[in-house]
Amino acid sequence: MNSILIYLFQVSLVFGSFYLVYKWLFSRFTFHTFNRIILVSLVPLSLVLPLSNKLFPKITYFTFEIPLIKDFAAFSSFDYLFTEETIITQTESIHWSFWLLCIYGIGVLCYLVKFAFTTYRIVQLKRNAQKAIVNGTTVYMGDTTSIFSYFHWIFIPKSTKESCDALIITHEKAHIHQWHSVDVILVELFIAFCWFHPLAYLYRKSLKSIHEFQADAFVLQQKVKKSTYLELLLQSLEPTQTNPVYNYFSHPTLKKRIEMITKSQSKSKLKYLYLLLIPTVAFVFMAFRTTETTLEKIPVLTSTQTLENDLTAIPSISPIHKQNRQRFSAMFGVKRKHPKLKHAHKHGGIDIVAKVGAPVIATAQGVIAKAKNEGNWGNLVVITHADGFETWYAHLQGFAVEKHAVVKKGDTIGYVGNTGLSTGPHLHYEVHQDGKRLDPMKYITE
Repeated sequence: MNSILIYLFQVSLVFGSFYLVYKWLFSRFTFHTFNRIILVSLVPLSLVLPLSNKLFPKITYFTFEIPLIKDFAAFSSFDYLFTEETIITQTESIHWSFWLLCIYGIGVLCYLVKFAFTTYRIVQLKRNAQKAIVNGTTVYMGDTTSIFSYFHWIFIPKSTKESCDALIITHEKAHIHQWHSVDVILVELFIAFCWFHPLAYLYRKSLKSIHEFQADAFVLQQKVKKSTYLELLLQSLEPTQTNPVYNYFSHPTLKKRIEMITKSQSKSKLKYLYLLLIPTVAFVFMAFRTTETTLEKIPVLTSTQTLENDLTAIPSISPIHKQNRQRFSAMFGVKRKHPKLKHAHKHGGIDIVAKVGAPVIATAQGVIAKAKNEGNWGNLVVITHADGFETWYAHLQGFAVEKHAVVKKGDTIGYVGNTGLSTGPHLHYEVHQDGKRLDPMKYITE
C-alpha cells in the first residue's frame, strides 16, 4: 500500500512540475497546436515516467553469472523473517496508509460517479432533443441554456434556432473536427485519478482554453473579418453554469480568447524553445532510473560454484574479534521481555556487547544482499552464503560495504552501533539456512 502512495506522490510531482513549466514558458505563445500536444502529453508522461524502472529494464551488453541467484530471489521476500518487534512497526505503518488509500479511493469513486452522471445527462439530452438543420448543419434543440458541442453533437436552446449565427455553428464544428472531446475525456479521467492535486483543475482550464483558441482560429481562417467575429464574441453571454465536459461557444475564458485573437502571432523561431522539453523529459526519466542499482556495479564471479566449493563460504567465526567483544548479553532461543516493547518473545540470534565503532566482520565468504536501515533492526547488513546460509548483522553504527559487494571471511562489513530498537551498543547476530533461524553459537568454531 505504501508503494501506491509513493507512486501517487511521484505522479503528482511530475505532473505539477511539467505543468508549471508549460504555464511559465509556453502558455503565452500562439502556437496552439503545439501547446495542445504538450498539455495532452502531460497525462501519459506523468503516469509512465515514475514507472521507468519497471517498464524500461536496463539493457546490458555482456553476460555474466551472479552466484546464489536463488538466494537473492528468496531474500526479496524476507519480511517473514522479521522479529515480532518489527511486525508491530509494520502494522502501524499499514494502518495509516490503509486509511489514506481509503480516502483516496472514495475521492476517485465520487469523481467517476459524477463523470458518469454527466455523460448520462448528455445522452438523455440528445435522446429527448429535437433534430434540426441550422445553416446546413445538423443540430439538436433541447432543454439547454447555452450552445455547446460534445463529440459530433451540437446542442442549441430551442429558442435560438432562428437567431443562431453561422459563425457559432462553425466554431462548434471546429471542436468536432479537431476531436476536442477526446482530450476532455482523457483529462476528466486523469483528474479522477489525481483529484487531490490542485493544479489538475487549472490544467483542465488551460486545455479548454487551447480548444477555444483553436476553434476561434479555425473560424477566422474562413475569410471572416476579425472585427465581425469579435463583435459576436462580445455579444455572447457567458453561461451561468458550465460543465467541464462540454465545449461552449460563450466559454468563461472569453476575455482570454479576445486577447489571443487580437494578439500578434508569436515569432516562428520561438518554436525551437519546445525542443527544451526533450532534455527535460530525459532528465526526469533518468532521475527515476537512478533509483535502481546499475548492473555494472554488481561484482562478477566466473562461476556459481565459487562459493559452494569453498569452506570459507559457511559461517564459522565470531562476527566481532575476541579482543573487541565484551560479553554475550543474550543467547539464541531465550524468551525474554523486550526492554522497549514490554512484551516477551524468543530471541532469534545472539547479542554481543562491544564498544561503539568496533569492527563487525563477515563470518563467511558471501555476497551483500542488504546494507541499509531497516526500522527496528537499525542499520542492517545481510549476507548470502553457500548452501542457503544467510547471516544478519543488526544495530550497526555504519556500513563498510554496499549491496551486491562480494566479501571474504573476516572482511569488515560495518561497525558496532546502537541503532533501531537497541538499548545499548551491541551487535545482534543471526544465522539462517533456507529461511530458518539457527543457533549462531554452533557456527562460531574458530
